[in-house]
Amino acid sequence: MPTGITEESLPDVEPAAADILVVDDNAANLVAIQAALGDFESRVVRAQSGTEALGLLLERDFALILLDVKMPSMDGFETARMIRSRRRSRHTPIIFITAHGRDDQDILAAYQLGAVDFLFKPLVAEVLRAKVAVFVELQRRTAEVALQAELLRGAERREHERALEGERRRWEAESLHRQMAELETADRRKDEFLALLSHELRNPLAPIVAGLELVRQKVDGGLHPDEVLARVCRTMQRQARHLTRLVDDLLDISRINSGKIELRTTLVTVQDVVEQAIVTSRPLIDERQHELVVDTPTHPIVVRGDTVRLIQALANILNNAARYTNPGGMIRVECLDKNGLAEIHVVDNGQGIASETLPRIFEMFVQERDSTGGGLGLGLSLASRLIGMHGGSISARSDGPGKGSEFIMRLPLEVDVARDGGTVSTRPPNRGEGASLVVALIDDNPDIREMMHELLTMWGHQVESAEGGESGVALILRLRPNVAFVDIGLPDIDGYGVAERVRKTLGSDVLRMVAMTGFGRDSDRRRAREAGFDAHLVKPADIDSLKKVLSFEEA
Repeated sequence: MPTGITEESLPDVEPAAADILVVDDNAANLVAIQAALGDFESRVVRAQSGTEALGLLLERDFALILLDVKMPSMDGFETARMIRSRRRSRHTPIIFITAHGRDDQDILAAYQLGAVDFLFKPLVAEVLRAKVAVFVELQRRTAEVALQAELLRGAERREHERALEGERRRWEAESLHRQMAELETADRRKDEFLALLSHELRNPLAPIVAGLELVRQKVDGGLHPDEVLARVCRTMQRQARHLTRLVDDLLDISRINSGKIELRTTLVTVQDVVEQAIVTSRPLIDERQHELVVDTPTHPIVVRGDTVRLIQALANILNNAARYTNPGGMIRVECLDKNGLAEIHVVDNGQGIASETLPRIFEMFVQERDSTGGGLGLGLSLASRLIGMHGGSISARSDGPGKGSEFIMRLPLEVDVARDGGTVSTRPPNRGEGASLVVALIDDNPDIREMMHELLTMWGHQVESAEGGESGVALILRLRPNVAFVDIGLPDIDGYGVAERVRKTLGSDVLRMVAMTGFGRDSDRRRAREAGFDAHLVKPADIDSLKKVLSFEEA
């Protein structure tokens, strides 16, 4: 496999200087040889015995060994044998030097031991330097080649590792793509199955419902009504309505998931939606003998939405309240117009919601299990999705099992619709110091949160806080406050990111967002405005500035 490595891509290297080992038992000879080597003198290492030479060879490598033949204790030939027996020095060039006459047997023995030359004393300096130069250059070139080879192996290894990493990433990407495709296919098949199931269940339900109504009329209109048959008929009708509602929820969930629901929006009053939703849920409320209290204002609260879908969403919430409230309980429906939002509160004194279930209450198939057999757990999920399609939201509150629950449905008010001779504006008016506000406080500093919370609460405001960007966005979207104080330097997403995400979801006129930061440059203020903040306070903010932003004035 081509690696793309060329000679030019490798770095220039300079091998270590080549040293020369001179071995002679006569110190004068060592000095003479070192002097004769001239330019190589600085690289000469001297040894006066074979044993000393072997010790030096254990510590370092040499380009050449000049070895005297006649030495006491261990002569040159024995020393050469020891040198050749060691792997590290097996191929080091050896030139034998002797002061004795030419002996062919000695020369032959030298060459058998791997000698590269045999010189006789007195040495000719020029000849010695020439021969030494050849082996020094050879060693230098050998070391250079070895170093380049090592660099090449390293480069090839790194290139191979990069190729393997690229293959691994490509494989992971392909694997992830396959898994995503499989999940999408499974999700699509699930939606198709739900849609098909709902559709097929509708066919037998239609005649069942019609037949039961016919039987009911016959029983109620007879001269001698059969009370048992009438009671059975009412029970069957009630269960048929319940089954029909389950089928409708299944079909609607599958349509939302596949993007097939289209809203037919018109201007509608919240009062009309509440009235029609109560009519839809009245049978279940009456069956369980609940007390229903409705509190709506006299002026119209106007929103833009699909009337049928809004009624369906609110009816699902009412049905949920009726189902999970013990017989004879109380359900209260209250409509409010505040902070540019229409709010519908459904409060009951029923079974409540466990803390572990509350965060997931709007997910599909999530429900509190009880003896009522509360269906498939689709009603609240469907209601949340339908309201979300209108640009609104639904939130739930409960203090726990047995302590009831409250569901709040919020929808944007329609702009410029007449109300009491004026207009309904989604921009909160100037409220003045005395007005009680809902305030969100997002800051990662616990001391700042605590003090600001105490101060704002003392002023009569309702305050909830969060310590991070993600949790702050979730708090604002859930609480829909009048004012949100947001620290810029948050640990996960910064305050600018919080403002951008909130404005993208809620729009620019739903609440007043106030940046709180330690930076007060013009560029910081400009960036805050661009991110969606209405005001910019530099820490520590003075009391007058806080009161001004809470009064919707310029700080």
